Amino acid sequence: MAPTARQRRRTLAVLAGILVLTLAVHWVYRAKTAEPPPVSREVAVFDSYARLTLWAAESRALPALDECSAELARIHLALNRFNPASEVSRLNATAAQEPFVCSPLLWDVLRQARQAYRQTDGAFDISVGPLMALWGFHRRRDTLPSDAEIAAALGRVGLGRVVFDDHDRSVRFTVKGMSLDFGGIAKGYALDRVMAILARHGIDQALVDLGGNVGCTEQPPPGRPHFVVGIRNPFAIKTLLDRLAVRGLAVATSGNYERRIVVQGKEIGHIVDPRTGRPVSGPSGVTAVTPRGVDSDVFSTAVYVAGPDLARRLVKAVPGTGFALVMGTADDYHIETVGTVPLLDGPPAAAAP
Repeated sequence: MAPTARQRRRTLAVLAGILVLTLAVHWVYRAKTAEPPPVSREVAVFDSYARLTLWAAESRALPALDECSAELARIHLALNRFNPASEVSRLNATAAQEPFVCSPLLWDVLRQARQAYRQTDGAFDISVGPLMALWGFHRRRDTLPSDAEIAAALGRVGLGRVVFDDHDRSVRFTVKGMSLDFGGIAKGYALDRVMAILARHGIDQALVDLGGNVGCTEQPPPGRPHFVVGIRNPFAIKTLLDRLAVRGLAVATSGNYERRIVVQGKEIGHIVDPRTGRPVSGPSGVTAVTPRGVDSDVFSTAVYVAGPDLARRLVKAVPGTGFALVMGTADDYHIETVGTVPLLDGPPAAAAP
């Protein structure tokens, strides 16, 4: 017997009710299981802004961010050579007269800086302070330094002229006028400290940008296969030359396209070769991708100074490390890669021999 109109209406009403109930359960489930929106914080540090983005509930994210902010402030206070009250300023002022006993934090940075000096055959050297001052990066000068001035400054540069006492955790300069400058390692060191704090708080999805030194967790943001980090175009710094697809890595770029000064009409880049005492005119930019933040910071600077040969040695010595070198001029350039570099787009990359 065919259903009556009344029965059909009743059946449709039941089906509609089931549909409404199903949708309600679905949306309640989604509301309970949806990933929380990212929690971000900006911190003024290292003459720049750090931005920390965490994909976690606020109850976990906020305490982690508080601890990260405090740690960044502590590192900045210790390593800021322009602050007379900083620990490194006090070291620079007294280490030629008597051994300076370091805090555990400063000694840890020094330990890693000494390792970087050995790894890079002196292309990275925190004792470069006298050269940075000579060329006018610490105080403006109106004339280019003479060969004699450069030679004199080089006599006050070199970690071989610094005595490190590992037992007493002390530093002594053997030459007056020496000074340490942590500008090429501070951000990378801080990045590792921040990532360690996030791990202790159980944060497994995070992106940290310390003014261009970037680190990320192995787990990418919700719904994405990886983090995307841009490589700035050294010839048009407001644009990207390429992008990197990264997970659980640190990225840093070195180049002379931002902090240039002009002396006697000549543009001077801020990266100085500690071995020759002169500003570097190597690749237009070097991006290092490596598991540790401190290595990304140090290696990008050192390879900018020493070139592709050092990049090839570091790739062999430090697993998981790769470099993207921007070679050529604004009218004719390419990206030369050394090691594994996860480029997403941009000009074709030419692998280094």
